[in-house]
Amino acid sequence: MASFHTNHAHPSAAGQSRVVPRLDKRRAWVIPHSTSRRSGTPAEHAAAAASARGGGGRMQTSVAANLSRGAASTFAPSTSRRSPQQTTAVLRGGASRPTPLRAQRVASAKATRDAPATDAAAASDDEVKHAEEFGLQAAELAHLRPLRDALLAAHDDLARKQSVVDADARVVAFVAGGGPVARVLTNIDTEDAFLLKCVVAVGQAHILDVASQDPITVANALAPLVRTMRHVDVFYDMLGGVVGYQLTALELIHEQYGGPPPAPIAPRHGPDHPAADACGDAADDANYETDAQGNRGLASTCLRMDTDARVRMHVPVGPDLRENAGAFAARAAAWGLEELPRMAEVYPLGGAGDRLGLVDPGTGESLPAALLMYNGRTLIEGLLRDLTAREWLYYKLHGKQHVTPVAIMTSAAKGNHRRISALMRSHGWFGRGAGGFRLFEQPLVPVVTTHAGRWVPNGELNLALKPGGHGAIWKLMHDQGVFTWLAAKGRTGGVVRQITNPMAGTDTTLLALSGVGAKGDKALGFASCERHLGAAEGVNVLVEKQDARTRTWSYGISNVEYTVLQQHGISDEPVAPGSDESAFPANTNVLYIGLRKVQDALLSSPKGAFPGMLVNLSKPAAVNGMRGGRLETSMQNIADVLMRSSHGSPLEASTWQDLPTFVLYTLRRRVTSSAKKKRDPATLNLAQTPDGSFLDLLKNASDLLDRCGVTHPAPEGGTVQDYLDHGPGFIFCTLPAIGPLWDVIEQKIAGGVLADRAEVRLEVAELQWENVRVDGSLLVEAKAPLGGACLGAADGIEESGAVLVFDDAACGRCRLRDVEVANLGVDWSAPGNVVWSAQLSRHESCEITLHGDAELDAKGVRLEGNLRYSVPSGWRLKLRPDGKGGVAEAWTHLATAAVDADAAAAETAAAAAEREVRGCGGGSRDRAIGGRGSQERALVGPTWQWRYEMGEGSRVKLHLEARAGVAVHGRSYAEAQAAVEHAHAHAHAHAHTGEVRRTHTHTQASPREHTPEEKETAAEGAEVGGGVGVARRSVRVTQQQRKGITGGAPSTSR
Repeated sequence: MASFHTNHAHPSAAGQSRVVPRLDKRRAWVIPHSTSRRSGTPAEHAAAAASARGGGGRMQTSVAANLSRGAASTFAPSTSRRSPQQTTAVLRGGASRPTPLRAQRVASAKATRDAPATDAAAASDDEVKHAEEFGLQAAELAHLRPLRDALLAAHDDLARKQSVVDADARVVAFVAGGGPVARVLTNIDTEDAFLLKCVVAVGQAHILDVASQDPITVANALAPLVRTMRHVDVFYDMLGGVVGYQLTALELIHEQYGGPPPAPIAPRHGPDHPAADACGDAADDANYETDAQGNRGLASTCLRMDTDARVRMHVPVGPDLRENAGAFAARAAAWGLEELPRMAEVYPLGGAGDRLGLVDPGTGESLPAALLMYNGRTLIEGLLRDLTAREWLYYKLHGKQHVTPVAIMTSAAKGNHRRISALMRSHGWFGRGAGGFRLFEQPLVPVVTTHAGRWVPNGELNLALKPGGHGAIWKLMHDQGVFTWLAAKGRTGGVVRQITNPMAGTDTTLLALSGVGAKGDKALGFASCERHLGAAEGVNVLVEKQDARTRTWSYGISNVEYTVLQQHGISDEPVAPGSDESAFPANTNVLYIGLRKVQDALLSSPKGAFPGMLVNLSKPAAVNGMRGGRLETSMQNIADVLMRSSHGSPLEASTWQDLPTFVLYTLRRRVTSSAKKKRDPATLNLAQTPDGSFLDLLKNASDLLDRCGVTHPAPEGGTVQDYLDHGPGFIFCTLPAIGPLWDVIEQKIAGGVLADRAEVRLEVAELQWENVRVDGSLLVEAKAPLGGACLGAADGIEESGAVLVFDDAACGRCRLRDVEVANLGVDWSAPGNVVWSAQLSRHESCEITLHGDAELDAKGVRLEGNLRYSVPSGWRLKLRPDGKGGVAEAWTHLATAAVDADAAAAETAAAAAEREVRGCGGGSRDRAIGGRGSQERALVGPTWQWRYEMGEGSRVKLHLEARAGVAVHGRSYAEAQAAVEHAHAHAHAHAHTGEVRRTHTHTQASPREHTPEEKETAAEGAEVGGGVGVARRSVRVTQQQRKGITGGAPSTSR
């Protein structure tokens, strides 16, 4: 496995545990474990819990995320700061089991003695209720464990599993009772009957209460419940289906009441499995056992690392994209660009927009967060624009287009899947083709309460259901063939982004993340950053486990959720006294995944298939106030089965960057700024709100403009209150494909000024900006910013699957040099303004609309007042000073100008050749637009364009190539159009009379048909799909361009 050595000092065994100076000298948290197990009867547990309760806390726990699971422990940080010579501080000796979270709800003994009698009585009642629930949970677990084990032993044999549930005492009593549901069990599908019996076996017969006695009515009414149970049974098959789901959830609840940790389930692999190292002493074949059916797997004792382990948590070691003026960032981004043809994108979109206040005005139903209109477009479109920008960068450098496949996990909750599917269809799959996406639906799972795991009814034959967390994504990708689909497209790695984080596509972040992951053949990578104290987000840690029994050390980067930090012994303390930055960095849920390695990991064990299992009991689950939750998982905790093991001795700290998992650091607002919840008008807290996210976007824009030499106001426009009341100091937003790397953008934008409250929106990829001053609003939009056409039904692809074919000779382009824009701009006092959503009222603006391959070239002019420039496809509008303080227009028909230039060049070359024959000397002139070389035919269409190449230090270098002496056909569009039509008519007449044969040669591609060269060029773009290369087209003359009437009506208005 490759390692990455940046220019900064590499950590040594006795040195720092992270390379970033400002994150150095942090605490290492050590969790020693006792090997003793909790013992005693359920009644004794209940009595102990009733007498041991104290203080408050959120009732939540974790399995895979809890790196100390399965042992009694006391958590405490080291008592001294790390120095450069000390990476950890070790707590020696044994420890006792921590006080249960539930037991922390009552005050200390002294406070209880001093409290009034009524408070003491209330506390006593609470203890009695707690003890009662504890006993019921213990009894239910005793019933479920053997049932789950028998079902797992039956594997996929439905007949055997049916026999197991038929023998359950609850099922026997239910069938004997002869109720409406019991009577139809023999008349419905065998698997359906099995699932309903599982509902009974897990103690939920009350869900099957039904008023009707009619067998047909009852059977039909059961269908939705059966469908839900089938989803649960299939998805949680490695836990034991419906029964395993219920048992696991109740075990986690019971642990919070003071019960023992959940018992592990043996992984389904042998000692040679790729994921075996994650399970401790996997090389020891003695740890494997074979059941009666010949199925071989790890014995439960193999998982004793969780119970015998001492766990240290370090600040993760990893490169920082900010270091050395971004030198490593540029190199890593270049790696990522090389790997783009082998990369995929994965989006978990299951979240509903409840906290954002997103509702369907017609039904009142919550809308998915993906539909939030952020900066003028939905969040899902924003993610896809970022992806397209990286593909465009690859195309500009290599001349080939690759369409990255995108896997999207939706949810059955609140119509999420239906609405996301409808959105994708209505937008034509965003020019990526229906075949470029795979949507798969996350199942809903029952809510389990603290009262013996009772499910919450929600109407007849219905129950309360919730999504099971984004950790479901890996197993769903396996179960629904997504991994296979991606492999068939030649994809080996992927980037995972959450829908509510629009910031991760900034500059080098995603390319560098995928580059480091792919270059090092990593299994999983985290994009991380600084974390604010008290932030409601998880932390990244480097886990070091020591198993004293096997003398095995295991290492890996992982995540600890903020809700369980204290359970892991991590105090949310500052990195330095007085700092507002936390000691451990933030987990952003922006991930790199090695597809094959992640798939192997999830198949290795239930811990891999259901990473980070927890039940959050912080909220009431029933109308009577009873608490409960569903079994949730966290996608990032797949890391916990991707650890590297060392037998006999620990790994040197200098090798910690060579683990299967890695972390990559960058500035927080370059990688995350979520838009998860609606801002509370009563506070100035912008965290996780669209308002705060958009402000971070503008802060990034501020940093970019500084690099470009553009003067601008502060993004906030004053205080946070000023920002909320009066808008930001400026708005500067661009099409991601203008870069997306800032190294590229700063070569396209150079110099200028944004006045206070100026607004600039540049929806164009081909742009040259030099010394532009904007006081007001400047809105530039290319309708075809990446050129090309969509291949759809006519090309054998269904209409909804149309794919945009890149063509940098056919995209809109804009040159602004020494231009001043002055207008009244945004009406910042308008009551309907929503800045972060781009819902703005404007007094005036300068709008430039470029249709198709239209061009606008403005130089040395002042564009004042309310202006609208709309340039049709195939035309160029040049704006220059008229010498009287105004602006003069010059219109050029691009195709005609190109043909004329080609004819003139041919004549010049012929004359030069004739002179050479006569001995007069001289040479032919260069007829190409630029970097393609003097042997290349003059390009039809663009009069200028950017050429990309990879330069020194892995930084992309741009060269602007411009055609000299572009013809002008008129001082207005009407005049130019008339001149072009007259020229075409004249040439056509000469061609038919035979008077001007040379003119006929240069006008043969008339409106009647395309030339063979044009047809061949168009055919080159027909092969577009996942990973199929598309050659760049350099010649494109259409009928409509020659007529000069495409792309909408031209307009120039004030």
